[in-house]
Amino acid sequence: MTQFNNAFAMGEDVTDFPVPPMRVYIGCSWFNEAQREHLKNGLAAIEANPSISRKYSHFPLDFQYKGLDVADHPELLHDVEWQARTFNSDIEGIIGSDLCLMLYLPSFPDDGGAFELGYAKGIGKQSVMVVPDDDIDNLNLMLAYGVTRVIKMSELSTFDFRHVHAGTYTGQVH
Repeated sequence: MTQFNNAFAMGEDVTDFPVPPMRVYIGCSWFNEAQREHLKNGLAAIEANPSISRKYSHFPLDFQYKGLDVADHPELLHDVEWQARTFNSDIEGIIGSDLCLMLYLPSFPDDGGAFELGYAKGIGKQSVMVVPDDDIDNLNLMLAYGVTRVIKMSELSTFDFRHVHAGTYTGQVH
């Protein structure tokens, strides 16, 4: 990046410099087997996508408060300190990312994922919702039009997150 900054400062043409991978907030649900499978497939596609920096992205399950996994410690859901720290960590992850990527299953709506997408929209972040190839035909109206793009899982490994442009959702809404 220093080479780019130096060239830019000197007034040189910088249009041929490569655009670095994006830091994304990787939102997901993992409350049932279908969601965990969607998450597994999504992470594999993200790892294969050169336009995403998995290393510098914020995946909430990588940053669980005190390193405790709520799946192994469900009692944490009743701990106010854990709740507040988890919420704030996710909000800071969205703020610090270039854009929000949500692995979402329309057949198993998640209020938390919907909130994260709405928050990202509210602070001016682009967002991309990734749905399974066979589960794209009925989204909540606010989610369908509240995100920058809705893409299928089969597109995730090759989608260019360095240049996200608005798309129009054409499936059914409720």
